[in-house]
Amino acid sequence: MTVSGETMQDAGVLNMAPLKRSASFTISVDKVEVNPVIKYAEPLKEIAENDEEEWSGDEGDDVVEEVIIKGADWESVNYVVKKFSCEDEVTGMDVSDRYIVAQYFLDPVIDVFDRKSQKLLHHLEGHEYGGQAVQILGQILYSGSKDCTFRTWDLKTGKALSKVSDHKDYIQSMKVKEVCITGLGEDGEVTAAVTGGAADHLINVYNTNEDGALTKRFTLEGHSGWVNNIDITNTMIISGSQDCTIKLWDLETGELFQSLKQDAEISCLRLFPMLEGYVIFGDGESKMSLLDLGSGRTIHLMPNTLVGTGRYRRSSKYHDKSVDTFHVSDNGYIITASSGSKFVKIWKIENYEEDVTKTDVTELQILRDHTDYLSVIGVQKDTIFSTSGDGTIYLHRFPEGKQHYDMLRTQERNSVAVLYQGPQIGFAPTVEKPTVLCEGKLCKAGKSGLAKSSSSFEVCFALKPLSRSLTEGKLIVPQTILEDSEDDSDCEFVIEYVTDDEEDESDYDM
Repeated sequence: MTVSGETMQDAGVLNMAPLKRSASFTISVDKVEVNPVIKYAEPLKEIAENDEEEWSGDEGDDVVEEVIIKGADWESVNYVVKKFSCEDEVTGMDVSDRYIVAQYFLDPVIDVFDRKSQKLLHHLEGHEYGGQAVQILGQILYSGSKDCTFRTWDLKTGKALSKVSDHKDYIQSMKVKEVCITGLGEDGEVTAAVTGGAADHLINVYNTNEDGALTKRFTLEGHSGWVNNIDITNTMIISGSQDCTIKLWDLETGELFQSLKQDAEISCLRLFPMLEGYVIFGDGESKMSLLDLGSGRTIHLMPNTLVGTGRYRRSSKYHDKSVDTFHVSDNGYIITASSGSKFVKIWKIENYEEDVTKTDVTELQILRDHTDYLSVIGVQKDTIFSTSGDGTIYLHRFPEGKQHYDMLRTQERNSVAVLYQGPQIGFAPTVEKPTVLCEGKLCKAGKSGLAKSSSSFEVCFALKPLSRSLTEGKLIVPQTILEDSEDDSDCEFVIEYVTDDEEDESDYDM
């Protein structure tokens, strides 16, 4: 008995809602057959058996246009993977042309490795606890720790240089940068070092030099949450905090220029290298946004998220949980990671040159090598360095100067959506535009669309075992997507496979 058409009790025929965009099913009492959606006009077997027509090799050759991306080709799948292990969970890491520096969660020692050979060069001893704030500048290493101290080290010799203890709690973030400030240093050139505290909510500003000396200039007070990230321009200090604000401070005097309220806590932040005058930041709702430093306007970037090979659906989430660390390459790519995920993601950022409100971010690929939750990533030239809770550091090296092939992109209208549970049950609005202007506390960006990021959408469709005999007139077909993500989600959503195009139903009748 074949199952098809509408339910007819007398004829014993069942009607099942068509399953869109997957496969067509023919079901009988004895077996279940799955017929592929794609059907070849001429079967491959028949082509192979046709000996009369042979390819000559000189007709109809496809001409492949030579496309070479400037810098690393982060879209390529032909990357080389290496790894090495550290003694403890790595929570702080920085990379330069010569060194890889690893700072640990509990172990107070900081390890310095050779970048090319991964050979251990130095054990730096001096801190009493671990930390998550290290940065290399030239041959000097700067480190902040849970022991509330800020230290400098000589990477050539492994010797400690300077130490200050101006924080009352953990040093949560740090930035060291060579800047030009009129009236400070020779010709206005000075190296500024800025540290952000955890529970003390303080920002300390220092001058430093090539000898690693630290001279405190002033302390900034104003945040009411942990200072998670800091960046520096020639005129400003930019700080992002768990109190949902980004503050702009005068680098010369320490005066507060502006306090810009956002709609979620700031988890990571840095200057946007593609457009002058903009900051790009990630938040606790797994969004990424651009901040116009001139106007104070925040633009949320709504990414095209992978929901299958080459298939995309517009969303607001870059990861299932907060975006905790990211890197923006000079050639227009974003590499992101979350401490609530095991996956490093690579995105392409486009269409920002003429109108920033048309900026479009598209997910390209996911690096799934880690077996534990990520803690920090770093990028140096053509290599992504990433580490997780198991103490393993992975190196993904991407090709440069090679033939580039664009990833397949298909916008998926009939894919996955979010079904709210509770009093206002129903499907959430889909995200249609590449950017959304932030409305502050009333902003709805990130509160609708896909409840999960692409790491949850390695999906498969299968028939569940029958709970009743087919002769009783009932067949159970799964409607909920199976997720492979092990992450716990705080979202009260159910992800279902749905269609929004009634006109296509006839194409998928069983």
